[in-house]
Amino acid sequence: MANHILIFQDISTSISAQGDPPVASPSQRFVAVLDGAAVKDLQTGFTWEQSPDVFYGVWTDAIAHCRGKTVGGRTAWRLPSIKELSTLIDSSQKDPALPPGHPFGNIKSSIYWSSTPSETEDIVAWHVSFFSGEIVTDQKSQTRRA
Repeated sequence: MANHILIFQDISTSISAQGDPPVASPSQRFVAVLDGAAVKDLQTGFTWEQSPDVFYGVWTDAIAHCRGKTVGGRTAWRLPSIKELSTLIDSSQKDPALPPGHPFGNIKSSIYWSSTPSETEDIVAWHVSFFSGEIVTDQKSQTRRA
């Protein structure tokens, strides 16, 4: 199971077994895991790729790209749902609209696909602007990051 900042994977059961470092302070939201290749969000339990590659593609290609990723030696990643992806957004921030002090590298203030298709239109899916934090839909044929 996984995602991609844009990658996400639920690895909560394997963190202590791998001996990753404990969180230094309870107030910290993110902790490095998988030898620093990923970041666990302690607020949601989601694990995200620390420094996503530069990928631009249509919605179906974004889903396939994430499924084929290996991050920190782990496979089985997936594109996040719109609910999962939106947990990273801090609407008080812009360019990028992420929490202050976020640990992510290579984050562009671009639009990122989610795995969530529109419930009403087959040709549309949800995405998030990491510039503004805006969550909207667009045609699956548009080129976005994943």
